[in-house]
Amino acid sequence: MGMGKGAGMTGRRSNILTSSSARNDYLRGCVLLDQEDSGVTAQDVFNFLRSNIPSLPMRGIQQDLSTYDLFVLWHVATMSIQLSVGNAAHGGPIFLPWHRMYLIRLEQQLQRVLADPNFALPYWDWAADGEIQPPNQQWQTILWSSTHLGDARNEVNSGQLGAMRVRLWQSGGVLWSIDPRPIERDAGRDVPDLPNEDDVIQAHQESQYDQPSWGMGSVSHRNRLEGWLNGPQLHNRVHVWVGGDMSPGTSPNDPVFFLNHCNVDRIWEAWMANHGRVYRPSPTEGPAGHRLNDQMVAILGESMRPEDVLDPTEWYDYDSLK
Repeated sequence: MGMGKGAGMTGRRSNILTSSSARNDYLRGCVLLDQEDSGVTAQDVFNFLRSNIPSLPMRGIQQDLSTYDLFVLWHVATMSIQLSVGNAAHGGPIFLPWHRMYLIRLEQQLQRVLADPNFALPYWDWAADGEIQPPNQQWQTILWSSTHLGDARNEVNSGQLGAMRVRLWQSGGVLWSIDPRPIERDAGRDVPDLPNEDDVIQAHQESQYDQPSWGMGSVSHRNRLEGWLNGPQLHNRVHVWVGGDMSPGTSPNDPVFFLNHCNVDRIWEAWMANHGRVYRPSPTEGPAGHRLNDQMVAILGESMRPEDVLDPTEWYDYDSLK
């Protein structure tokens, strides 16, 4: 089911609210990937999961899947691989490097369909929106309009993303192949407000990337940023705040997912600018699957190790780390 590594060039990731070109290219590219036949069917995925990840049962209709759907599959499948600490993408040190690899692979696919080798993902600086008062105005900004990401609540029918369709959806521990439907959101209902600047500062102030016990109780930069401590906070809180399709393991169905994770990656990059390109656990400590030279789970493109992505300048940089 691999699609090849793809060629990438260094691009500059920018704020989706300040770069109209990056925003429009991103939205257009997501729609193109969502409308591109991957050559993979729901039956292929069923067979793949039954043989490789039986902990993720699949049911539903037979249909052709898009290239974008394969990113949804990749995420939910990786979450279903349980390790001694967390899973193969969350709940432990691997969280940040795995998602960095994942973003790079999406960026490369977008470069391909946009025919722009310099395209770079935009990010959503949700901490800036988290400063908006009262909180019920945080989901009523221009970001959630037809010129940007479309509706913040209910079905997304406005804007470019109104053309996207959800085909794979996780519910009750089952991956369902469903009749294609619009993206769904429920912003600001399950938690009233987004993370704010003080929350980001706390993550920056943690001196350790990660440390024992490594998991959801670790007092560390990774865990502050992932959002388990006094959670949901930071990354986790954004998922819960957007709600709808951002809630289950199939959360990449909503392109907001990648804007959230691009900002998470930017915060990690800012932390490394101050603390060095350091990572724990080393090859000789900590839980398997999370160590510096462990292979990370890949479906599209070649696998990488955490040590391979600590310096992302081969692929991209950011317009601002503040």
